[in-house]
Amino acid sequence: LALAALMIAPCAARAADAPDCRLMRYAAIPFTTIADGRIAIPVGVDGHAASFLVDTGGVYVSMTPELAKETGRTPKEVDRWLVGVGGSLMTTAVHVDEFTIDKLKGKGIPVYVDTRLGVGVDGTVDPDMMAKFDVDFDFAHGLMNLFSQDHCPGKVVYWAKDFVVLPMEVRINSGHIRVPVTLEGKKVMATLDTGSMDSVMSLKLAKSLGITEDSPDLKLRRSSGSENQFRTYSYPFKALDMDGIAVTNPHIMVMSDAMLPRMGDDIILGMGILRQLHLYVAYKEEKLYSTPAQ
Repeated sequence: LALAALMIAPCAARAADAPDCRLMRYAAIPFTTIADGRIAIPVGVDGHAASFLVDTGGVYVSMTPELAKETGRTPKEVDRWLVGVGGSLMTTAVHVDEFTIDKLKGKGIPVYVDTRLGVGVDGTVDPDMMAKFDVDFDFAHGLMNLFSQDHCPGKVVYWAKDFVVLPMEVRINSGHIRVPVTLEGKKVMATLDTGSMDSVMSLKLAKSLGITEDSPDLKLRRSSGSENQFRTYSYPFKALDMDGIAVTNPHIMVMSDAMLPRMGDDIILGMGILRQLHLYVAYKEEKLYSTPAQ
């Protein structure tokens, strides 16, 4: 017995010193798919049930004027204006006493008012709120999970043995997520945007891939403006690769630079592509863990 005690004691000490690598899940939130293919989750705004679009490409939480009125809030002008969904300009905000997601509660939340959110949602959940957690998008099972960021680095993939890990840049001013991907054999940066159904890129970026307006496979789909400067094209891209996870024949629209003046050289990956993946966004660790959705 004494020998056994001596053998067990060091093991117990080592176990006590070992870090706890278990994931702590704060919420498992079923999401709905709205008419255009994007996802929305149920939230509570001062006791009122609402459906908010999940928008990793946004900045701050927003709501419709109708929900502001329903909750008895009067929008007030703000100093910092924001561009919202579909290019809308948000110049007013309200102050919410209590904002809930599942069992999580936030107090004293400033919320912008967006007049162009569209049918099917009452507001948006954006990076200013999501970046306080690790966010797990399980599209195969219709769940958005919120996990604690207090875990061992790299110990987050609970659903599969094989996965890829991408370095992730989180933009300081916006919280937008950028990761390196390979398109048509060239490394480019991609911004993950669950607030966009479509994936898009600028004509400038397309030209760096060897695709010009004279390329026979680049097809003009729409044009507008006094000089037809606003143009949308389609192109038969063959593969988008994320360090070993390949999305074949990805649908990525090419838009004229006049339509995307602040686009830069990023591809915007929208829900058409993202829902083919399982994504674990480790904001604090600045890593994106991914597998195919199935």
